[in-house]
Amino acid sequence: MDRATTFVTGALAGLATVAGMQYYRSRATESVDYESRQAGGVELREYPTVVVAETVADRENAGRRRLDQYLGGANTAAERIPATTPLRTHSQPLELTTPQADETRETPVRVTSYLPPTYSPQTAPEPSDPTVQLTVETPRTVAVRSVSLYPSADRLERARDKLFAAVDANDWVAIGSPFVFRYDNSLVGSLTGRAEVGIEIA
Repeated sequence: MDRATTFVTGALAGLATVAGMQYYRSRATESVDYESRQAGGVELREYPTVVVAETVADRENAGRRRLDQYLGGANTAAERIPATTPLRTHSQPLELTTPQADETRETPVRVTSYLPPTYSPQTAPEPSDPTVQLTVETPRTVAVRSVSLYPSADRLERARDKLFAAVDANDWVAIGSPFVFRYDNSLVGSLTGRAEVGIEIA
């Protein structure tokens, strides 16, 4: 077998491995429960009280890795915790992280993973990594705008602008700054991963 054939075979095997991992993660991932309705051209979601694991890192991938380790058993109970979607990323004034842009980012990004509803503040195992924190989020309303196709920075910005326009048109009060919901939940992201721009409203 020549070197070119060996390279192609190895590349295809690598892609198959990655595809298998992503398929496994998608099968093993559950979604956060919420009530939803359409209003003013966006989706309004009512999130219940939920425990989240979050960390602040220089890069999104670093934050994802810490949370992945916590969910994988790096906690006081050495317990594997089912991953949930979406993964929330947030930085000031708006995180528009993409796999490409993440390599040059300097602004710290907060990465948050929702714990399954079976976990309460009393039963959720504490992270072994002190940079990962558990927080209880009280019920809140979130306005969400989906990002079409591949979630590039331009598409995220357009979704953000439309989201802000809907907030203004409906006289809602935005709380804090917008964030991005990501549904791939992998360390490297996904070229076809679904994303949404959201903001808490009152």
